[in-house]
Formats: sequence, C-alpha cells, structure tokens
Amino acid sequence: MGRTPPPVGLPFALVENGRAGLRLAAVNAAARGFGLARGMRLADARAQLPDLLTEAHAPEDDINSLLGLCRWMERYSPWVAPDPPDGVLLDVTGIPHLFGGEARMLAEITARLARYGFSLRAGQGATVGAAWALARHDARDLAGLPVEALRIDAAAAKTLRRLGLRTVGALQAIPRAALARRFRGESLGENVLIRLDEMMGLRDEPLNPLNPPGSFMAHRTLMEPVIHAEGLETVLAGLVDLLCRDLDLAGKGALRLILKLFRSDGSRVNLPAGFSVATHDPRHMLRVLKPKLEAVDAGFGIDAMTLEARETAAAPVRQHGFLEDGATLALEQLNDRVLNRHAAPFLALEEAASHIPERAETPRPATRAPPAGLLPPGRRASASVARPLLIFEAPEPVAVVAAVPDGPPMRLTWRRVTRRIVKAQGPERIAPEWWRLAEGVRPRDYYIAEDEQGRRYWLYREGLYGEPDEPQPRWFVHGLSA
Repeated sequence: MGRTPPPVGLPFALVENGRAGLRLAAVNAAARGFGLARGMRLADARAQLPDLLTEAHAPEDDINSLLGLCRWMERYSPWVAPDPPDGVLLDVTGIPHLFGGEARMLAEITARLARYGFSLRAGQGATVGAAWALARHDARDLAGLPVEALRIDAAAAKTLRRLGLRTVGALQAIPRAALARRFRGESLGENVLIRLDEMMGLRDEPLNPLNPPGSFMAHRTLMEPVIHAEGLETVLAGLVDLLCRDLDLAGKGALRLILKLFRSDGSRVNLPAGFSVATHDPRHMLRVLKPKLEAVDAGFGIDAMTLEARETAAAPVRQHGFLEDGATLALEQLNDRVLNRHAAPFLALEEAASHIPERAETPRPATRAPPAGLLPPGRRASASVARPLLIFEAPEPVAVVAAVPDGPPMRLTWRRVTRRIVKAQGPERIAPEWWRLAEGVRPRDYYIAEDEQGRRYWLYREGLYGEPDEPQPRWFVHGLSA
C-alpha cells in the first residue's frame, strides 16, 4: 500500500524468481488483455509485449497490505480473518440488518473498496467454503460450481475431471464412501470429502479472526463523516452507554477497552484504555476515554466507531429503572420509601450458619439490621456447581438412570415426564451437618443437568452406593438453573 500504483490502463506485472528464471507473479487487467498470465516467463512476456511495466514482487508487502485491509474491514464485522494471498473472510452473522440487508451491505463494501482503487470479487454464503467459492467462480448455485471451487489442490481437481466429475453437483451424486476411499490424503487440499462437507455446512470450519473480539462490543456507523471533537464525543457517549448497559446486565465490568475510529479514507485509529478495577460506570468510562479523542486526527472525517471490552471481570450489579431528577435512585433508598409507604412488613434474607442449601438463608424483617459476623447473602465462596437463584421449598423426588451407579444422570423422570440428559456438570459433595448424623441424614452429590430442550435442573443424589446397612440412594430435583 506504500508503493506508487502503476499508471491506469497500462499493462503491468509483478515479477518473482522461479526455477527457470524470472516469472510473472501477478498481472493487471491491461496485461491480461494482451494474453499475459500469472506464471508466464518474463522473457516470453517481453517478447509478446515489449512495453510491459514490471516491478519486483515483495510478498511481505502483500501480507501487510492484506492485514491493513482486514483491520479496515472490522468496520463491518469484528470477525475478520485474512485469507492469503489475496482474500478477506468476514463472519457477518446478525449484522447485515444494520446496513439494510445482505445485498446492500455487500454492495456498500464493494463500492467503498472500488473508490479506494481495489478491483475485487465478493461472494456471500452460509459457510466459509461457499462464500470463498462464490467470490472466485461464476455460478448461480453451489451445484454449478467447478470442482476447483472446493479449495482442493490441482492434482485432486485434475483427477476428478479425468473421472468426469467437473462440478460440485456431480460430486454430490457420488456415494460418500467412494469419495472417502479415493481422496483421503493427509492434507486438506487432497481430501475432497472434507472440503465438500465444509462447503455444504456438514462439517464445522472455524474462522480465526485477526483480533478475537470480546463478548461485549458497541458499534455505530455514521450517516456523514464527523470531524469535530464535540461530534465524536457525542458518538462516544452513546457507545459507552450501550456497552455499560450490556456489561451491567451481565454483572461484568471492563478492565481493558479499545476504541476504534474508522476514517472515511480507509485508515483507522486505535485508542486503548485500561482500568485498575472492573467498571461498568458510564460516567467514569467516559471521563477516561474523552481526553484520548483530543489528540485524534480525524482526517477527512470519522464515519464509524467501535468500542470493545477486550478484558472483563465480575463487577457489582447496579439496579436500573428507578430514576429521580435524572439520577439513579439507590436501591436502599427505594426500599426506605416503599417500607414507609406500605404497612405490610417486608422481608430480607440473611445468611444463616448452615451449609445446607435450604437452610443457608433465613428471612428477617427488612428494617432490622443483619447480625454482625455473617456475610451478606450471595457472598459465599463459589461452589464447584453453579447454584440457581431460586430453589424449591422442598426438594421433589425424581427417578434417574445413570451410566454407572455413582455417575451423572443420563435420563430423569420428573412430574411424570421423562427427559433425556445431554449435558451434566458435577458432582458437588455437600456433607450433612455433623450434629444431625444421628437423625439418619445422608450426604448429597449435586449436579447441573441439561436436557434436549435446553432446560437445566439442579438435582442431587442423597446417599452413597455400597454403604452397608443403608438404603439405596435417592434422587431429588432441588431447583431450576438459568
């Protein structure tokens, strides 16, 4: 990108060293019009076109340019990955509606890059393989694509064509076992079946982004480029509010931020920020970020901004929705107002001296101060199995089938409905209170179990297998997890 481009309309080629001397590494459209092609010997090209302009190929410059283009493309998606030597991959799941749909988004990307002097082909598909193929080959659908669109090597493509298999549709009609036996090389380029499954979405193909985004991000595309600092601060305030809202709802705070400002000329500015304590306070976050905007050169204007939380940690959750005179009303103050307005008593929970879940908290009048020496509710050490927010007043019996007697549940029947368990976490052993051992209280092993519909159950096995003179263990559902 730092080199001076060749004159428009004149034949031009990049040259690299080959086994038999200098060869053409790349040619522009004007050179292709004279019959020149990549891989051609330079001597043959000069004999055919003496006025050909050439320059030495620098692969490292190509990679740097490609990475720069990837960073610019982050204005459209946080999941951008280079596809050397000349491709860029974007995962735009859930994004096109922000640009008016997939077609308008693709048209905007193509038009912007064309204005910057890029000649390109673009394609979109449900998988990486489909998008890659549609961007490089002309076809109305995937079945009409040539076999080279599968990203296989030249030898595998040549073999397929010798067998009369010239399109993806022809390959789909072949039994999978036959393809697996004939094309099972060690590299992906030799394995036709894997590439076919990736294109059709039958096999996952991860996209490794250039900069893996955090779970929390706010993005704003501007109708007109903004140059003045006041306008940028207004946009930043909106981004901060959106990001802090999502962080707050998740009980998270930002430790490390990155603010990305996309200039209208295709360049980008990154402004990092860090915090000593995780925060989701928009006023504090804005006070840290605003001074960084003062030194930004907006150039011809900023037309998109992104604020990402690159590192987060647990943070206190603030209560939302109670406003007075434009300020957030503290939950404690709200409690005072409600208590003094209604005669009915309000109860609060305080931690009790017991590790048994149903006896770990006890209600008390909200106006009475909690006893000294106990932690407030919710401040216990974290358990190995996540606890539900609410549990049943009394555990409910459940019939369970497990792979091994003391293993996690595989199937449970609860409230006359049988559910198949697909995931389980645990166990967390909770021993009985020692002073109640004489009452026949037995230890519990707690699990989080998830069924096929995504419902999650907090259940436990009471008792241990193989105990002499003890009845068989029983299972109970104690609560439902989010």
